[in-house]
Amino acid sequence: MRPEKLVGMANQISLFMESKADETEALEGLAAHINDFWDPRMRRQFLDALSAHDNLPARDLVRRAVPLIRMPEEASGDRPGAPKSPVGSEPISPAHRD
Repeated sequence: MRPEKLVGMANQISLFMESKADETEALEGLAAHINDFWDPRMRRQFLDALSAHDNLPARDLVRRAVPLIRMPEEASGDRPGAPKSPVGSEPISPAHRD
């Protein structure tokens, strides 16, 4: 997704959160929304874009919430959500053995 689109989405969330009376609640609410509802790939692209491009039109609250947004873990080569194979497990089919 384009960085401008991601920043625009974060700015929209920020506009709502800025209506909160408590600044801490606004910061935590913005970060929590992004952490809970944005796909990990979106979060990674968003955080990478903000760190690489100072000229993106992110609202002040968005920039201050960045440290509270979780960076997705690096992919370990497994498909997302795929269970780990037990240690020492055998392939299902004997044809897949070495």
